[in-house]
Amino acid sequence: MLAIFASEAAGHGGEGLFYNPLVLLLSVLLATYIFVKFCSWAKGFQLSGSMKKWVFILTGVGLVFFNVLYSMGNKQITASGDWGGATIAVLASLAWVLVFAFVLMAETKTQ
Repeated sequence: MLAIFASEAAGHGGEGLFYNPLVLLLSVLLATYIFVKFCSWAKGFQLSGSMKKWVFILTGVGLVFFNVLYSMGNKQITASGDWGGATIAVLASLAWVLVFAFVLMAETKTQ
């Protein structure tokens, strides 16, 4: 797993490819590059101001929801070793990050 995924519950120390600092650095740089490309692609779209406003409101609600979901996932890892809850929390929050970034980068339609 990447260094930031379930780091609290997983504990310290590990062996393998994903614990190599160079691999971690390269994966972060690759993810950053892909995210920047996604944001530049999103600039070509136009969304209404009211839709953008609702996505921003849902992002605020999602901030609390995803933190609670991730905390529950970490508790599952500690209690039973089940990574399912934390994986769902991370994937759902990453999907919402893409939605939020798309809406943030898209142009606002003029009425």
